[in-house]
Amino acid sequence: MELIDIVWLKRDLRLQDHAPLAMACQSGRRTLVCYCFEPSLLNDPHLHSSHQRFIVESLADLSGQLKQQGLSLQVFWCDFITLLESLSENFILQNLYSHEEIGVMSTFQRDQAVARWCRTHGVHWQEIPQYAVQRGHRGRSGWRAFADQFLKQPCCQVQLKQLTTLQLQPEHRAYSLKCQQLPRLWLSRNPHYQPGGEQAAQQQLQHFIDERLEQYSFHISKPHSSRQFSSRLSAYLAYGNLSVRSVLHALKPLPASRHRRAFYSRMRWHCHFVQKFESDCRIEFEPLNPAYQRLLAEHQQQLDPVQQQEFFTAWAEGQTGLPLVDACMRALLSTGFVNFRMRAMLVSVACHHLQLDWKSVALHLAQHFLDFDPGIHYPQIQMQAGMTGFNTLRIYNPVQQSLKQDAETRFITEFVPELRDFPTALRHQPWLMTPLEAQMFAEFAEGYVKPVVDIQATGRAARERLWRWRESPAVQAAVPRLLRTQVSGFSAQQLASAQE
Repeated sequence: MELIDIVWLKRDLRLQDHAPLAMACQSGRRTLVCYCFEPSLLNDPHLHSSHQRFIVESLADLSGQLKQQGLSLQVFWCDFITLLESLSENFILQNLYSHEEIGVMSTFQRDQAVARWCRTHGVHWQEIPQYAVQRGHRGRSGWRAFADQFLKQPCCQVQLKQLTTLQLQPEHRAYSLKCQQLPRLWLSRNPHYQPGGEQAAQQQLQHFIDERLEQYSFHISKPHSSRQFSSRLSAYLAYGNLSVRSVLHALKPLPASRHRRAFYSRMRWHCHFVQKFESDCRIEFEPLNPAYQRLLAEHQQQLDPVQQQEFFTAWAEGQTGLPLVDACMRALLSTGFVNFRMRAMLVSVACHHLQLDWKSVALHLAQHFLDFDPGIHYPQIQMQAGMTGFNTLRIYNPVQQSLKQDAETRFITEFVPELRDFPTALRHQPWLMTPLEAQMFAEFAEGYVKPVVDIQATGRAARERLWRWRESPAVQAAVPRLLRTQVSGFSAQQLASAQE
């Protein structure tokens, strides 16, 4: 039987700066370049049809690029181990090349099963990092130097002219596993969402550098203008249409500016947060600081479950009666995007003002963030929900955010059209309407819901509760260990101070 190699694509849907592909090009063997839609993973609660649509668009882009080189991409509808078993009936599997995936528990368990299969069957699986992340590293010692070295390395050159791809034939067992038809919802283009694909990603990056970078810092916190002036690269990074390293290299020739520095630092933060998740992946299910587990459980028992479900539904559907909160949620539901500050506000309102269970909040947002990346998502959820014991406590007031970040209410009026005919001041706080104004705008006032909570009262209660929890001995006892594993460059002096 013929010796073959496999390149397994996951969250790395690109051709450039792709080490697994580069290694396959050098092997001299025919290579199966493949992606699997795995039935065992399709029910993962983080997934949404918008994610699958983005993947399908990315695969179509990759397939088109490879065809121009006389090469092929094979897409399968089966679990990856099923594919390996079927291939092994007709071929000798020599090398399996892939990038490391820093994913949720379901993909981690899948990877563990693949590793066992490869060991049992003598297949050499080479997993290559695609982020500045140290696999299995439990502390932050040495991470900064590692990240500097990794990100400064030149982008990996993929010599596709040296690659020969394997075309399966009907007589091959694995041929029957090829994807024949995809769900219609995955195939319908939604013009309100960014399109997937490496070429779309490169166009977005170039346009950002040429046209928008020098406005970046002025707009990143504003929900309306951030849609135009932020990089809008996050989805392309989440699905590997671009590598972090290639984006940083694209910045190198540019002159120094505050905007370039701000964007560069955020790109570095990307790997910083993914490393946090890799170092403690239990935060998908548990508070980072274990002392919060009991505190949150006891607090949830004191709440009315019926009211909590009503609050969750109102928050998740953009019907809280808090204009900026509702505008952000409706924008997310219809476009898959809101900027970072508004994401933090959504979490804060949900977990602090409405006192919702953080895991339900995390899953809802994961489903609707087009750029959902577990390594970014869960560390940020933990921080914004106040479950670390050492990060700054942020209890966002959505009215203050509205007045500061959407002063002219352009964002609010776009996504909460019920308020368009109100004066600007009332679009921020419609509950402040006087009796006379209520008569003047009676026709419109009925179209928008009343606030589900008094944001001033819930803010005061949240501050008292969160600071009381944070200062508890159990929370503080866990902080020194967490600082060692979660904070890069934490000094011995800072550690001693934290232990006092």
